[in-house]
Amino acid sequence: MVVKLKRSDLQTDKHKYTWSRDEGDSAYTGALDRQQVDKDEGYEVLYFLEKLLNKHDKSKVADLHAAENAFHTKELSQITDRATLISRIEKILSW
Repeated sequence: MVVKLKRSDLQTDKHKYTWSRDEGDSAYTGALDRQQVDKDEGYEVLYFLEKLLNKHDKSKVADLHAAENAFHTKELSQITDRATLISRIEKILSW
């Protein structure tokens, strides 16, 4: 099953997101943008979490929220590298 997330699926009452490119983010730069995740830009978080859930065949809201919460843990707060985030979240959630 392929999960397609919407803005309303995120815990916007718990985590703050912007829905346009923020001031600290430059225009799309190709490889770098594919490697990094801007953690406060909602559309990037949606894409990241969607790919992670689909990789593990997860489709429940509880799985999404667990992944979203892990994504925002203090332990991962300084990490923006996509591959590192994936492996660390997988470890946290035992996926």
